[in-house]
Amino acid sequence: MRSPRRFLYVAGLIAAMSSNWPHAVSAQDWPAKPVKIVVAFGPGGTADVLARIVAAGLSSAFKEQFIVENKPGNSGAIGSAQVLRAEPDGYTLLIGGAGPHLTGPAINPNIGYDTMRDFTHIAMIAGDSFMLAASPGLGVKTFADLVALARTTPVSCGNPGAGSMGHLVQVLINQVAGVRLQPVPYRGAAENMTDLLGDHVSLALQPAISVGEHVRAGKAVGLGVTSLERNPMFGDIPTFAELGYPAVHGVAWFWLAGPKNLPPEIVTRLNRELRRIVKSPTVNGQFAKSALSTMDIDVAELNRFLADEVAVWGKLARDVGLRVQ
Repeated sequence: MRSPRRFLYVAGLIAAMSSNWPHAVSAQDWPAKPVKIVVAFGPGGTADVLARIVAAGLSSAFKEQFIVENKPGNSGAIGSAQVLRAEPDGYTLLIGGAGPHLTGPAINPNIGYDTMRDFTHIAMIAGDSFMLAASPGLGVKTFADLVALARTTPVSCGNPGAGSMGHLVQVLINQVAGVRLQPVPYRGAAENMTDLLGDHVSLALQPAISVGEHVRAGKAVGLGVTSLERNPMFGDIPTFAELGYPAVHGVAWFWLAGPKNLPPEIVTRLNRELRRIVKSPTVNGQFAKSALSTMDIDVAELNRFLADEVAVWGKLARDVGLRVQ
């Protein structure tokens, strides 16, 4: 006669295995349909450009479509929240960025998420420094010219959005240079550059990849970059450290993320493929042409790096008293 206790044990074991089986199968068979990559900013900015590069590479690698969806608003928090609420099945991913995930939670008490707790961080893509550029109509040729003007006259300055790293860098410029740059938040760099070229805003503090083409074309005046070394694509534009303001620095990193509790098998596969894509001659060449920084790191290293960045930029935001609602 079978033991009732043994029967219950076996039945419970079968039930537990059954409950985990669909999850294991879905992870093994993933992707079996198109994958959405959410960009929490408008078209034309660094996040959008990188997402489309990544989507093309992953579509080829996995033989399934990876589709970019722009979801701008609230400095990246709206798109991030959409992914936060998605099922952790690998079919909704996110381009993580400095504004919504490094500075945003520190300065916006109502943002609704914790970067390290509420997302699964998958693989690093690239990093871009910021460039401060002026409209030709402003009449300045150097940062020193801008300082002389903006110490007495408020000057409008577009940034990637309230609470973004660009916004925080702008606050730093005001503090250390004693100028009056009035922040004008934009949903995307393309909108900011359109207004800059049309003399509707005097300055733009945006990722270099978005500003540089207009500077090269002579349509905007490059005043400084926030990298620690000069951007090789714009070698005549000094760093803020060279200009005498070493506190003004920052690289906006972008990485692939998803909702928390993504299956580890999917995370590992994506990390491996994305690192291969970034190191490929074609993509590496694209990054070099735009002077983007890259890091070849695994998932554990990525999480350690992001935790450090969250701590550094969060402290800086609190130190300068930056708060947005």
